[in-house]
Amino acid sequence: MDYLMDRYIFDNLPFDVGPEERKIWGQRALHAIQWFDWICKYQEPSKIYENHTSFLFGEILFFILAALTFMHAWRSGTRFVLVWFGILIHALNVENLCYWIPDMDNFWQAQGILTFFGARAPLYILVGIYHMFDYTSFVLMSRLHLPWWAYGPAVGLGAVMLDMPYDIMGIKLVWWTWHDTDPNIFDRMNWVPWNSYYFHASFACSFTWILMYSRYKLVGKEYDWKKLPAEILCVVFAGTGAFWLGTIQFALLYHPLHDIFNVHSEYTTIAFLSIYALVVIFADRQNKKSEARAGNKYWFDELAAAIAIEYLFFMIAVLISDPANIVSDGLHQPIGPCNETQKVQTPTGLVLQKKKYFCVDNFDEKYIDFHCVPGGPPQPQEPGMPLEWYAVCGTDYENRAEYIFIIWFICFLFGSIWYQIAARSGETPKDSVKQYKRRVTDAPVEKKVSSKKQKTQ
Repeated sequence: MDYLMDRYIFDNLPFDVGPEERKIWGQRALHAIQWFDWICKYQEPSKIYENHTSFLFGEILFFILAALTFMHAWRSGTRFVLVWFGILIHALNVENLCYWIPDMDNFWQAQGILTFFGARAPLYILVGIYHMFDYTSFVLMSRLHLPWWAYGPAVGLGAVMLDMPYDIMGIKLVWWTWHDTDPNIFDRMNWVPWNSYYFHASFACSFTWILMYSRYKLVGKEYDWKKLPAEILCVVFAGTGAFWLGTIQFALLYHPLHDIFNVHSEYTTIAFLSIYALVVIFADRQNKKSEARAGNKYWFDELAAAIAIEYLFFMIAVLISDPANIVSDGLHQPIGPCNETQKVQTPTGLVLQKKKYFCVDNFDEKYIDFHCVPGGPPQPQEPGMPLEWYAVCGTDYENRAEYIFIIWFICFLFGSIWYQIAARSGETPKDSVKQYKRRVTDAPVEKKVSSKKQKTQ
C-alpha cells in the first residue's frame, strides 16, 4: 500500500507530504479498501468454472430468472415494479439479519462472481432467488383470486414449490454449507433442513400479508400516482416486516413443539404447510368469483417461462452433475476447538446449545469432505484463531437414482400445479389507475379579439 500511495499519489502532488501524513493517508486508504472489499468481493468466473462449474451455471440461471421477473414487472405496471423492489428490500433485510444475529448464523454461501457483506451473500441470492420464488408466486397465486387471508398462505406454498428442487440440488452441489450442530437445522431430508421450507413459506406469506394490509390502510385499491411515496412506504414495510412476522409464525408452532417437546422438524414443517394448504383449499372451494376460473389464454408469459427454465435446469443437473469433483473455496463454518459450545436463544425462552466451531475429525455433513485438499482437513494456523476461509470438497451420490426420482417427480408434480394456476384459473388482477382530467383553459384574450375582427370584416 505504501508503494502504491507513493507511486501514484504522493509523487504526483504539487506539494510535499511529510512521513507522518503519508502514514495517516496510507492507513485511511487501507481502511477504505478493506471496507469496499467487505461490501463486495469479486471472483474470476474462470476460477469458479474450473472448481465449481455447477455453481457458476446456477448463478447465471438465476440472473436470467431475475431478469424475466423484472421484465414481467416492468410490463405490468408501477405496482408490480414496486413489489419487485420490495422483495429486494426483503432479501437484503433477511440475509443481513441472518448473518448478524448469532442464533441464526448457520449457513455459508459459496463465493460467487460478486459476493456482498463480508463474502456472505452472492449477488444471485439478493437478485435472483427471492425474486424467482416470491415474486413469481406472488403474481401467479393472485390468479386464484383468493381472499387476503388465503392469498398469503398460497404465496408461501408457491415459494416452497419453486424452492424445493433448488434446495435439494443446491446443497448436494455445495452451493452453500450448513452449520453442523445447530438444533434449528439439525433435522434434514436429503441434507436440506426441514425448516428451510418452513422459512420460505412463512416469510413469503408474511411479505404478502403486510403488503396487502399496508396498501389497504395507506393507498387503497386504486393506484394513484400522487400517492407514490405512500406506495413506496408499503413495500418498505413489507420488505422489512416480513422477517419479524415470519419469525412469529415460527414461534407459534415450530419452537414450542420442537424446543419443549422435542417434536421432529419434519412433523412441524409438514403440519405447517398442511395448514397453509387447508386454508387455500377452503378459500378456493368457497370462491364465487367467476374470474377465478375464467382461464387465461395468454398464460405462458415471462413467469411461466422462468418456472419451466428452472425446473428443466435442475432436471438436467441431477443427470449430468459430478459433485465429487467440486471444490468450494471460501467461507464455511469456522474450524476450531471441538469442545466449545454456543448458546441458541429461542422465542419460547429456552436456551439450546450448538458447537461453536466445525470439528473436522467428527462431523455429520455427508455432502462434503476433504478428499480434494492436499494434506487432508485444514487446521487453524495459530492457536486461538479459528479458520474461516478454507476449501471443502463435494461427495458423490450415494444413490443417484434416488435424486433423479425426487427431482424429476417434484418438477413434474409442481409444474402441473403451476399450469393449473397459471392457465386454468384466471388472469392476473391489475388494480385500476386513477385518471385525472386535463383542465381546459380559456383562449387568450388577444385571440378572441382577433377572431371577432375577422367576423366583422
